[in-house]
Amino acid sequence: MRLSPERAKKSDRLDDILATGGVHIGGTDFDKYLSLSSVMPLLGLGSKLTSNSEVPSGYYFNLATWHTINLIYTRKAWQQLQDVYREVAERDKFARLLDLVEQRAGHWLALQVEAAKIGLSAEESFTLELDRLRPPDTLQLTRAGFDASIDHLVTSVEQTVGKLLADAGVKADAIDSVFFTGGSSGVHLLRKRIAALVPSAKQVEGDLFGSIGAGLALDAVRKFS
Repeated sequence: MRLSPERAKKSDRLDDILATGGVHIGGTDFDKYLSLSSVMPLLGLGSKLTSNSEVPSGYYFNLATWHTINLIYTRKAWQQLQDVYREVAERDKFARLLDLVEQRAGHWLALQVEAAKIGLSAEESFTLELDRLRPPDTLQLTRAGFDASIDHLVTSVEQTVGKLLADAGVKADAIDSVFFTGGSSGVHLLRKRIAALVPSAKQVEGDLFGSIGAGLALDAVRKFS
């Protein structure tokens, strides 16, 4: 998009929009893959059944995904978990999962993982205290491990920005500024990849948690006074 103080005064900005695009990735997606890579193995993800096949991963994906956590609390899911427990080789890990489900502590766990994501966006390491697990546990997480778990998500964003440049017919070194907003824009790896993609651009920081809403409100004022 073309921006300038003069252009901001125009009533019709359609010609200033050079290209649009997007990818359906948000902060909870980063949380999900950090959880799957670091926390869910404590609860049995990747462990074996007595048949030597792996414990079904769907329970862990539901537990790691904010809007599907409640699915693991259903009577049907609980019965399935009981059946799996009888066949699982590492019962101590799976017992932790059963206890967490019985506590209905899935959203508590998701909040701990979110705190770890925020911590690793600012620091190279983070200590994750999981005191509601039985027995309690402490994980030492690193930014390098976090980056590895979300690499495919950041690559998708990176490719989308590259396509935007192509669609707009604009070279990367012609981009003056990149505006970052939303909590997930604070993820270090994302910032690093975008900076490499448009190295001449300065990074402009919006309100990480309020600027999208503010933008919608400004547009409503223009349209409806």
